[in-house]
Amino acid sequence: MTGRLGARRTRLGAALREARRDAGLTQALAAAALGCRQGKINKIETTHCAISPKDLNQLLQIYGTSEDTASRIRSLAVSAGPGHPADTRPSPSYLRLLELEQQASEILALHSERIPRPLQSEPYMLMQFTRSGESADLTSLLFDWQERARMFTADDPPHYRALLSESSLHRMPGGRTPSRVIDQAEHLLRLGRRHERVSIQILTFDADIPYLDADFTVLRFAGQEKDVAYVEYATEGRMFRAAKPVADRVLYWNRLRSAALTVEDSRKFLENLVDEARVAWSNTSQ
Repeated sequence: MTGRLGARRTRLGAALREARRDAGLTQALAAAALGCRQGKINKIETTHCAISPKDLNQLLQIYGTSEDTASRIRSLAVSAGPGHPADTRPSPSYLRLLELEQQASEILALHSERIPRPLQSEPYMLMQFTRSGESADLTSLLFDWQERARMFTADDPPHYRALLSESSLHRMPGGRTPSRVIDQAEHLLRLGRRHERVSIQILTFDADIPYLDADFTVLRFAGQEKDVAYVEYATEGRMFRAAKPVADRVLYWNRLRSAALTVEDSRKFLENLVDEARVAWSNTSQ
């Protein structure tokens, strides 16, 4: 991983390595004191994986760092941004996606059964991980969510164009309830109002399309960087860099876009969805 996000994590890893060495400890001794394997310490120091606040505080105690040094390292941990604990082993493709999102000039997203992370409301995101049973630190999850959404407020944000299947607004993590529908739909409406480069179009069940493919994201760049496509499967993601698979997905995305509701009609669709959910909520509370 390159760029600002990778540089931040590199600085954090270097600071922790320096603190360990100043304490006169090898990675193996640090791991023994933390109660983990040496490989975890190595990943934290040399790769782009996150460290949980609990592990960070324990390591700073083990290393006997001064208050000033500990404060500096904690600040680096916060600025290092999204990540997953070392034990969860995020794929290189996913980590690359996080970095490239911050550099892209245009992002084309297709999602059929769920809302993509940059567009998720906080309750949606938290419920998704609660129900998935994944082993992830809450602070890291929030960093991941906040960092990916930060692209919308950058000085020169990408044009983020999302096609969402109607199904993604019915299949909510933890089950569909009026409150969850209202929260997520209103979040999408707010994003559309606040960020002029964010466009959301709904692909309804009535859309005239032959089929709906796996979720994917195409990242396009203004400079010499080649466009890439990140395809999400049930348990993993894959990054495509060759011209043909990327071009094929751009063509497919554009075909789906022509069958989707317009941005304005999609806004009205979401508003109607909120109104219907409020009525359902009112009926269940009576």
